[in-house]
Amino acid sequence: MTLKLRHTQPQKELSNVVRSFFELSYSTDADRSDYLLPSGRIAFFHIKTEKEFQVEFEGSDNVSVVNSGYYLAFIDGTAKYTHSKMNVIAASIYPVYLGLVFKIKPRDILNTFTRLNDLIDLEKADLPTDVDNLSTPQLVGRMQRFIHSQLNENPIREDVELIYNKIVEAKAYNLSVSELAYWMGYSERHISNIFQEHVGLSPKRFIQLTRFNQSLKLIDDLESFPKLSDIAYEMGYHDHAHFIRDFKQFCGKTPREIRAEKKSAAYLFRKARVD
Repeated sequence: MTLKLRHTQPQKELSNVVRSFFELSYSTDADRSDYLLPSGRIAFFHIKTEKEFQVEFEGSDNVSVVNSGYYLAFIDGTAKYTHSKMNVIAASIYPVYLGLVFKIKPRDILNTFTRLNDLIDLEKADLPTDVDNLSTPQLVGRMQRFIHSQLNENPIREDVELIYNKIVEAKAYNLSVSELAYWMGYSERHISNIFQEHVGLSPKRFIQLTRFNQSLKLIDDLESFPKLSDIAYEMGYHDHAHFIRDFKQFCGKTPREIRAEKKSAAYLFRKARVD
């Protein structure tokens, strides 16, 4: 397999905004089919591709056509596609910062790959459109400079950031929307409305997605979790069938199928280390 993935850390001042930058490349002549799983984060990326391709989204009728250029992507289910030679340089951004950087709501791009030049003027944003002569570190640097400039102009809502961090830092199965509301001193309706507005998903859906991603981190740890039922127990499920049902709603595959599959981009993202 000639699909390669490498992560790098963002600048220190962006570490609360960007989980990592990554480069995903494929250089073989043969087309290949692949899929991505939802991470709960936004991908802001530039892609160079030999030919355009379509992306289909699990549980949605949306179909995105992708060719070379800048894109935003946000998914809450599997994204499937068949591609040729390509190189992707991307930032994995926490969704609460999407509106601050790109002046768009997460729900407006959910389950799409949206061309960035449909949303902003790339020249005014000082994002290079001719990247052929730029190295990966140079393009990452330009992307970081753009993100930083936007954040300087648009401060985040502290309450949204607090709620988001509470979910991702805790064991998701221990949280409920009513507990979040009580912790913040908000009504459940209010907390759901502002979270949907700024994250693009309801708090309940995001808690479920966080739980799914916590499960994914354990899928390949055969030493600690040789049985999938061990993962179900660790994630707070008392019914293994319930674990499988919840897992499949985000990826269309069972935990056993995901554990057996070792050639996808989704597998590389699970295994890759941020260095």
